[in-house]
Amino acid sequence: MRNTRLAVTAVTGLALFVPNLPQSSAEATKPPEATKAEATRAQEATDPSYQELPLRQGLSTTSATATKPFGMVGVTWPSRPDSHELVVKVRVQRNGVWSDWEQLPVEEDHGPDPAILEGRERSGTDPFWVGDANGVDASLTTQDGTAVSGAKVVLIQPGTLATDANPPSTFAADRTDARAPYPVPAIIGRPGWGADERLRSHNGAACARPKYTSTVQAAFVHHTADRNNYTRAQVPAMIRAMYAYHVKSRGWCDLGYNFLVDKFGRAFEGRYGGMQLPVLGAHTGAFNGNSFGVSLIGNFEKVKPTRAMLEATARIIAWKLDANYRSPQATVVLGGSKLHTVSGHRDTKATACPGNNLYSQLGWLKQRADALMGKSVSTEIYRFAQQLGGYRKIGQPFWGEHPTRTGRATYFGARDLFWSRATGAHSVQGGFRGRFRMYGPDGLLGMPTAEQRDGRPSGSRVQAFHYGAIYWSRRTGMHAVNGLISRKYGALGSDRSRLGLPVSEPFKVAGGVQQKFQHGRLTLSFRTQKVYVT
Repeated sequence: MRNTRLAVTAVTGLALFVPNLPQSSAEATKPPEATKAEATRAQEATDPSYQELPLRQGLSTTSATATKPFGMVGVTWPSRPDSHELVVKVRVQRNGVWSDWEQLPVEEDHGPDPAILEGRERSGTDPFWVGDANGVDASLTTQDGTAVSGAKVVLIQPGTLATDANPPSTFAADRTDARAPYPVPAIIGRPGWGADERLRSHNGAACARPKYTSTVQAAFVHHTADRNNYTRAQVPAMIRAMYAYHVKSRGWCDLGYNFLVDKFGRAFEGRYGGMQLPVLGAHTGAFNGNSFGVSLIGNFEKVKPTRAMLEATARIIAWKLDANYRSPQATVVLGGSKLHTVSGHRDTKATACPGNNLYSQLGWLKQRADALMGKSVSTEIYRFAQQLGGYRKIGQPFWGEHPTRTGRATYFGARDLFWSRATGAHSVQGGFRGRFRMYGPDGLLGMPTAEQRDGRPSGSRVQAFHYGAIYWSRRTGMHAVNGLISRKYGALGSDRSRLGLPVSEPFKVAGGVQQKFQHGRLTLSFRTQKVYVT
């Protein structure tokens, strides 16, 4: 029996870690010249809409030849353990012509882990992109002929945004140091594809807060089992429709995948919570913990993935694994099963996903990611982590190695490690870690220049930084000293001086800044740029 227990992390203040991406425009495109009736029809075709049509019990079929225009269809039913035995088929009407019947995949372990409740979950098919339709037939049958009550056909019109034709992407980081991890590739963030963040609260306020696992150990490769003849401009709408289906139809908190890649080689941010962090996805039930899911948009039982989308997928895998010091050629134990660090969805359960034509490329993806990573996992921070005792002592990497303004940083479970050419590698732990996160490595204190040490007063602790230091004792609490006041304090002997330890943070006074100590004060004059001792 698989062990489905997860280590889920609830972290306060994580907004400090999440990249701040610009908001995309939500203005729908409109025809420049049209009659009122034409404008109304065009608006109906581009405004978002969501429809649910019941499948009548007994017949298990529905026919609606006069629906609102929709771009994606799916079928859901109350959650049941034998959903994989159901057969679901749909056909749609475009311009009065019916398409052929399509059987929709039923992937029950596409979703949250059994131990994690997300919203009001329903079983269902994968969503299927149809582009532009206004009529639907659907059938749902069981192998033993029993009826399925409560089934619904879902029709989603994601609408059109002005940015769909050319969605903005984040900028790829420059790799100026060969020993640095592989940099983040260009990725179109959630604002870029038009995510409505209000939707994350659809299944309750708890869903609006992303969940995190301990680290990133593996990548799962999926396909959306969708159409392959989509256009560049349709992809953002496809993702918005998939997002609505996962949340409103399946009852999940958010889009299930952490990343998506289209056939043109563009990468997209999926589930909310920070691309650099171990966001708990809903892509491989029972194996979501400590992994991330990247789904290639298309059906690769039918065609081969393009070279551009394979390259983009390899770059995402290289970036995520290298930042967390994982080899794409290794194995890992997840959910009680031994798996490759880069695995396909079918490696966890009997499923066609990610399709034979993509699954056969997993070997290439591993080799390409390994080459992008330099065929080794070794940075100054990683080597220092090993000197400190490795993961058993400092915990797993939580926020993988990432650039700061002057160097790099990795947040491990029990310590944060920093490196720069000027300061070398050092760690910050305990209460000092929480206080230093308030400033950040590019803040008032700069990078750490030494490890934490005992202070001169008995029972006190001190840690030095590039522009100051943090001091703590049970009597005085924890306070930072920085800038010119720190220089003066250091010249007087710092915690060995007659002033003693700081008992306040710096605060404004007339004409300058002042800081209190156990036995006196230091005052910085803005006019003279000198520090005076009281």
